[in-house]
Amino acid sequence: MVKQATKEAFVLILAAVAMALAVYAVRPDKIGLIPAADNEGAVQQSPSNSGFSEISIGDAVRLYEEKSAIFADSRHTVDYEAGHIKGAVHLYMADREIWLSDFLTATDPATVIVTYCDGEDCHLAPELAELLFFNGFENVYYLTNGWTRWRDGGFAVE
Repeated sequence: MVKQATKEAFVLILAAVAMALAVYAVRPDKIGLIPAADNEGAVQQSPSNSGFSEISIGDAVRLYEEKSAIFADSRHTVDYEAGHIKGAVHLYMADREIWLSDFLTATDPATVIVTYCDGEDCHLAPELAELLFFNGFENVYYLTNGWTRWRDGGFAVE
């Protein structure tokens, strides 16, 4: 009886893993590796030294107030429409085929760009920063848990 239960448990676990891998395979916004942020929110270089890095909320606010950066919301359209940093452009990673070409031709590569999404483990902002960097933008930063930190800080939202 114990042997039979062990076999059934193994089959169930195997089926669950197979289903999880199948669902992950069709996800449009795959989970990527992102660097860990330190507790002070300091700017950190990505582990690959690729040229885009994390930015602190204080530095992001300063850039916003100086109007010296484009803020790019990398969240799903529903989330963007529910609220976003005032003036932020919507650049959802899963829809990059739609917006990337136009954004590249309309934006100077020297422009400072701050990407953000929501949640401590959200991978969309670093992935968007990486995409923009590898498409020629030299000054790209991502704000970890950007939407929540921005909104809770009482900064300008739409």
